[in-house]
Amino acid sequence: MEFASTTFLFIFLPAAFLLTLVLPWAKARSWLLIAASLVFYAWGELYYVILMLASAAVNFFIALWIGRREGKGRKLPLVIAAVFNIGLLAVFKYAAFAVNSVNSVFGASLPVPGIPSPLGISFFTFQTLSYVIDVYRGDVKPTRDIGKFLLYISFFGQLVQGPIIRWSFIEKALDEIKITVDGAAEGIRLFIIGLAMKLIIANTMGRVTSFVWSLAPSELNAAFAWAGAICFLLQIYFDFAGYSQMAIGIGMMFGLPIPKNFDHPYIAYSMTDFWRRWHITLSRWFRDYVYIPLGGNRKGAFRTGVNKIAVFLLTGLWHGANWTFVLWGAYNGLFLLAENYLKKTKLRLPKIITWVYTIIAVTVGFVIFNSPDVSYAFSMIGSMFSRFDIGGGTIAALSSVLKPTVIAALIAGAAAATPIASVIDGKLEDKPKLRFALRYSAALVLLVLCLFFIASGNYNPSIYTQF
Repeated sequence: MEFASTTFLFIFLPAAFLLTLVLPWAKARSWLLIAASLVFYAWGELYYVILMLASAAVNFFIALWIGRREGKGRKLPLVIAAVFNIGLLAVFKYAAFAVNSVNSVFGASLPVPGIPSPLGISFFTFQTLSYVIDVYRGDVKPTRDIGKFLLYISFFGQLVQGPIIRWSFIEKALDEIKITVDGAAEGIRLFIIGLAMKLIIANTMGRVTSFVWSLAPSELNAAFAWAGAICFLLQIYFDFAGYSQMAIGIGMMFGLPIPKNFDHPYIAYSMTDFWRRWHITLSRWFRDYVYIPLGGNRKGAFRTGVNKIAVFLLTGLWHGANWTFVLWGAYNGLFLLAENYLKKTKLRLPKIITWVYTIIAVTVGFVIFNSPDVSYAFSMIGSMFSRFDIGGGTIAALSSVLKPTVIAALIAGAAAATPIASVIDGKLEDKPKLRFALRYSAALVLLVLCLFFIASGNYNPSIYTQF
């Protein structure tokens, strides 16, 4: 069930909120949210509800097992948890990819398993694994309340596309679901902003992206390739950041904190800075549970480079079972290595130059990310930087795609990708009434626009649902 669907907006979310609001007992609210979350997940993945519940149960009991043991005896259950969770991803997400790769490299004809990947398996698997590891490290205590843990894993606000939440971040809020007027009002406002990001900007950009990527490599010239690349740059950001914003809003409505996942990544002045701002909860997950345990930057320059490349290869593979994602991960890792080396030379360039370099590097990277295979990715990148044969036919074709609504969405997206709205909001702190009026009147306008886009059938599934 998509957040931007009419079923969710007009039936599921209002019903879940009102029912939770009227229940007088905290425990009853928790179990109602668990039931609602299971219905939400079962809407698109009826059979895989059992898998998600099994994953939650196994990790719940393994954490209790770790809590009862001391010293080296704690390693066995941790290893079992790692094998179980990584095994889930291997079977349900990467089995077909592995078999196809073996067949391609060795000319074999092994049968390819036709196992569909469950929605959000990468998100809830990383969340459960972080919980078990934190228990093992002694950072948190294992809970004995299985309902509380199940709500942590299954909460519909972030089940399918994250953000990835640490147990320590949300544990206290899970003890008692409290809905407040201020929290609900602000949550609804943030949800509307996220919905507008998805429907108005991401979906509009998605129409151009779909058109460009439907072209054969021979049909791509620089104009088409750059149009598609720039539109996808905005589409993927407003699609995923919009979902994360909606998740934060839903969490506030129900009294559950959801961590920030984006911090204006397109104003970054380096690729290193970009990855501090993009998909923050995933970056921190890999930092804390992979990069630092591998040695981080504590074991010399060579080992640091190996660790960074390993982390970004895994980051790419986390996104999907395709060599394009592996290449995208390696591509980003190499940029971070290069920047780390240049930092030691104390070379300083004007910020406008470093920003242009960063945005071009990110744009090219997302061309790899969105391509069906490596060959198509290289063809499109080649077209971006070489095929400048732009004639009247190209201009006419582009004008048919880049309609006024698309141009308007491009301008709006470029502005919304900067912190200009936050800056204006901050300047109004000493004028609370005006600030309140502007915040909620803007949300009302965005809601009306969203309803128009819903009525017009302008809909694209969220990109990160597949991950």
